[in-house]
Amino acid sequence: MTEPEITPELLMIMSAAIAAYLGKNVRIRRARFISDQGPSSWSQVGRVSIQSSHAFSTTTTTTK
Repeated sequence: MTEPEITPELLMIMSAAIAAYLGKNVRIRRARFISDQGPSSWSQVGRVSIQSSHAFSTTTTTTK
């Protein structure tokens, strides 16, 4: 499997976004794609936090 190519245009977009965030010009020395290794523990904790913040009613309703 080959890695996707990081084009000069993508590097310019990343550089502009980082410069806008930091407020100064930056130089990207190296960039690479990180392979997807499945869900990370950070994303799992985030999902648990979001799901636990929802208030679910434990009462049941019956129709007559």
